[in-house]
Amino acid sequence: MKKSIKFLTALSVAGLLSACAAFDYDLAMVESQATSGDAFKDALHKEYLMLAREEDKEDDWEDAGFFADRASQAAGGADFPPQMISERQIPAANIKEMSFARSSVINALATEKNGPNAGHVARAQAKFDCWLQEQEENTQPEDIAKCRSDFEEAMGSIMVKAMPAPAPAPAPAPAPKVMKPETVTYVVYFDHDSSVLDDMAMVSISKAIDVAKSTKPKLVQVGGHADTTGDQVYNNALSDRRAKAVAKVLKDGGLTDKKLVKMSMFGEDFTAVKTGDNVNNRGNRRVEIKLKY
Repeated sequence: MKKSIKFLTALSVAGLLSACAAFDYDLAMVESQATSGDAFKDALHKEYLMLAREEDKEDDWEDAGFFADRASQAAGGADFPPQMISERQIPAANIKEMSFARSSVINALATEKNGPNAGHVARAQAKFDCWLQEQEENTQPEDIAKCRSDFEEAMGSIMVKAMPAPAPAPAPAPAPKVMKPETVTYVVYFDHDSSVLDDMAMVSISKAIDVAKSTKPKLVQVGGHADTTGDQVYNNALSDRRAKAVAKVLKDGGLTDKKLVKMSMFGEDFTAVKTGDNVNNRGNRRVEIKLKY
């Protein structure tokens, strides 16, 4: 931030005033905008507005304008993802970590933004953009750490809230029989028209491998799915490639019994998120790993 220091070393007072005029935004107007009533977008409006005010106080007019525009779009009901890493000049050493973080936000947007976690997802998206902006400037380590910490806290809240509440303890009974769940499911998500496994996908698959080794299910079913973009024949083949990619990692990880891992492809049948035809939706581009006991 502290863009005023940068400008004063390079611009005259007149040039500075011109730079101010170039980033035209009205925070009072953005704050007073009527919102859509959608819990996620209303929270997104609030989070981006706070970021805009922080940057405005530090005379970083360019980023204040960027965040103000995002707040205004959210209030108007627009859908938009977190900023692309390629749109900022991020140090090479930070790109892999930030790519993984962005992927986790995209997954949360696909599965959690319309439920009770809407506010946490909105905060995670805005704080990721905050982290990205501060990492690009790379001059204030405490601000980078704060944005990152807020992002991680929001993502942690999503994961905690998404976990089911523990079942009440059963009444005491003589020699109770310990029951295993019939099925445990792990979900791997994919980019559009892709069967490539990203870092977030590898985390889910690794968890499935660890649990399968310790609990020894009778069957590991790997089901590939696609969203409704493209024709059905193509989507069947794409979901098959996704299932094979996941099954290979499972087998490489030690689940080598040919009778244990079974693959299926479902194409655009059995979508997790109900949509119309030809709708791009990450929540439906998935492979479900089901450990069956």
